[in-house]
Amino acid sequence: MNAAHLAWTAAVMAVLVGCASPPPIERTSTDTVLADWSRRTEPLERLHVEGQAQVHWRDEQGEHMEQGDLSAWLDGDLRSSLRVTKFGDVYLWYGATPRQVWVFDFVSDPSTLRTGPPQAHQDAGTLAVRPAVLRMLLGLDPWPREVVVSHAEDAVLVRGPALGGQLEARLRPGDLQPLTITLEFSERGRLVAEHRWSTGEVWVEFAPEARRLARVVDLHDGRAKVKLRTSHAEVMTAAEMDAQATVFDREKIAAHLQPDVVK
Repeated sequence: MNAAHLAWTAAVMAVLVGCASPPPIERTSTDTVLADWSRRTEPLERLHVEGQAQVHWRDEQGEHMEQGDLSAWLDGDLRSSLRVTKFGDVYLWYGATPRQVWVFDFVSDPSTLRTGPPQAHQDAGTLAVRPAVLRMLLGLDPWPREVVVSHAEDAVLVRGPALGGQLEARLRPGDLQPLTITLEFSERGRLVAEHRWSTGEVWVEFAPEARRLARVVDLHDGRAKVKLRTSHAEVMTAAEMDAQATVFDREKIAAHLQPDVVK
């Protein structure tokens, strides 16, 4: 075989190798996904977050949008408190425990405090959902043991029963970070969290082993949407969270803010 023939053969082989199908995405088992996710969310049980919130909703008066600075305290599945302020004044304040939720609305005239059981406010437009629901959407809690992992072309899928509804999460292959997390309830509808990694990510202070958070998460239910933009996140101890007990105390907040109407 002469040199020209050898060169031609080498070129053909290079083309064939270059056209070969890429190796398939590695299949991650259910046990591996559950263990990895639990390891990275376990440090996030008590979390304090600072950033901005943009709230879009629709009512009988039309379309509305408010935005402001966000301070949030997430104390496991026990309680949550999310305060939105503008120039230091409270505009919206959402709180929830497993038995009750409340919303201070100082955007409306008259200003209003609404309270009720969690099921009465199970929508993304108020953020007044059970703490466990909010945490699941934000990707802060372990997946339920009953879920099943499968694989799509561009995502790892986690599906199964969760919190009285059905969970479906799409995770990024490789690092298993959430792309979308959906909870669907037969009577309360569908809540979706879109984790937008193109805007950057946030390291959680005091928890280097915890998973990083998407800087922007959009929560929506088809009727309303909340855009959460995180600038800082840190874990808290139980003692540190208990020292912030006032932010979970609806009566003390009401005494301080004095809304015009209580429902």
